Amino acid sequence: MAKERAQKIIAQSGLMSRRAAEVAIAGGRVAVNGAVFTEMGRLVDSELESLTVDGNLLFKIETKRTYLFYKPRGVMTTKVDPEGRPTVMDYFKDDLALNPVGRLDFESEGLLLLTHDGELLLKLTHPRYGVEKVYEVSCEGKGRMGYLREFLRGIELSDGMGKFVACEVIEPNTQFLITVSEGRNRFVRRMFGEVGFAVTRLKRVRMGTYELGDLKPGDRREVK
Repeated sequence: MAKERAQKIIAQSGLMSRRAAEVAIAGGRVAVNGAVFTEMGRLVDSELESLTVDGNLLFKIETKRTYLFYKPRGVMTTKVDPEGRPTVMDYFKDDLALNPVGRLDFESEGLLLLTHDGELLLKLTHPRYGVEKVYEVSCEGKGRMGYLREFLRGIELSDGMGKFVACEVIEPNTQFLITVSEGRNRFVRRMFGEVGFAVTRLKRVRMGTYELGDLKPGDRREVK
């Protein structure tokens, strides 16, 4: 792999802007292979060298790792948040090169994968693969007549038709187990909202063949 300027690599990682990366370098906060540098022209080979920012490892990808993570509620599924809210990377400060796989909105919780493996990330998120995701849904309200049929046949949303792959009723009008094969923003919440429910808790328990299992909020487990 061709070498690139350190500030460009840091910015491309999503950790901070290029300008902020330059400030970090000038301030002696960035190191390659453990050696701090302050020159802007420093070239880095991301396959052969490690890069740290503020003592946190940005990358040292000798082995591509993948983690199962229980994302708590109130945590952003992004590498940085301009509003200063907690992000999943607060739980992975030892490996900031990891990338979240797909999205799980701020108020939702449950299974999230983080990986170095770009091929795995693509296979789990690209619409053409149709990877199924399973959610436990708790809600309030009373759905209109025939809502279960609508869930499976399709409901017109603002960004097109949506439907669930499967819908299992755990407790009538309050708890469901939902299977979906797409990743539109707040898709499950919007589907329930269209038929008269308000989702009070949304927890992802499976993504493809990966399961949340007995993980607790904030816990992680490396996939072997």
